[in-house]
Amino acid sequence: MCTRFVVLSVAVSLLVGCGPAAIEPVPEGVDLAHLMPSSASLEGWTAVEGPIGYVPDTLYEYLDGGAERYLGYGFRRLDHVRYQLGDDLLASVTLDVYDMGSELGAFGVYRTVRPSDAEPREWCAEGFRTPTVASAWQGSVYVHCVADDRRPELLEMAEELVALVCDGIPGLATLPAILGSLPPNGLVPWSERYVATDLLGHGFLPGGVLASYQIDGRISELFFSDLGSEAAADNAMVELRKHHSQRGEIVGEVSAIGDGGFRSTDPALGSISVVRADRFVVGVHGELADDEQDRLLERLVDGLLTQSAPGT
Repeated sequence: MCTRFVVLSVAVSLLVGCGPAAIEPVPEGVDLAHLMPSSASLEGWTAVEGPIGYVPDTLYEYLDGGAERYLGYGFRRLDHVRYQLGDDLLASVTLDVYDMGSELGAFGVYRTVRPSDAEPREWCAEGFRTPTVASAWQGSVYVHCVADDRRPELLEMAEELVALVCDGIPGLATLPAILGSLPPNGLVPWSERYVATDLLGHGFLPGGVLASYQIDGRISELFFSDLGSEAAADNAMVELRKHHSQRGEIVGEVSAIGDGGFRSTDPALGSISVVRADRFVVGVHGELADDEQDRLLERLVDGLLTQSAPGT
């Protein structure tokens, strides 16, 4: 059995008064029902709610007000079970297992809810622990388990449930390959994030990756977005230049990195450098000096172009 445990401090809405419902098979997706531990194998515990399955059209019934986050990352299905210890109605653990449709979808959701001060755990592709919640992800599966309170027996069961699910998730326990383009030097641990849409709040950037860097005490954020074509990336650069000329000031051009770009200043983001490299828009903003920004951009551009080259 896997012994790596994770917990995360996010409250999960619980269904009230919902009886068991049949888990429908997931076409062309992960068999979540196969991953859900049977209460028959959990001595002293009983499944008092579920298994209940939710699909995109019904997710709001369970996550009222929170469904959009998951749908944006490609959500396919959620299977939900609530396990109770003996006859104590206030001694339960809730297990939610999501098929997010893709590795990036599961990773993206997981990192959005991971507290910055969480303790990392070697579990599945990645996991962490905070007081009453266990969470992990691997492949297209995101796992979230929450105990009613901090009683040791509840926390132990939360950990065991996530471990059991994790043991059954198919695929390799690796981070998304797209993160391999990020330069390692200065990378702040656990800061990499995947955003599904509107990177940095821009509707013309269709999502992408962000990561924080700290060099000589100065912090900046590196980002990139795959626009799919050089023409689309050029259009996005035009929009970015317009945006930053309105918010701050264009202070120079960048000609030696990728296919060129510009530097600007922003009252909120600090110093900014953005370039196009083939179909990618790549940038950095924050406290780093221009030469440090250039070094990060050069390494990231090299990594992206190498990774996206035919045959790699």
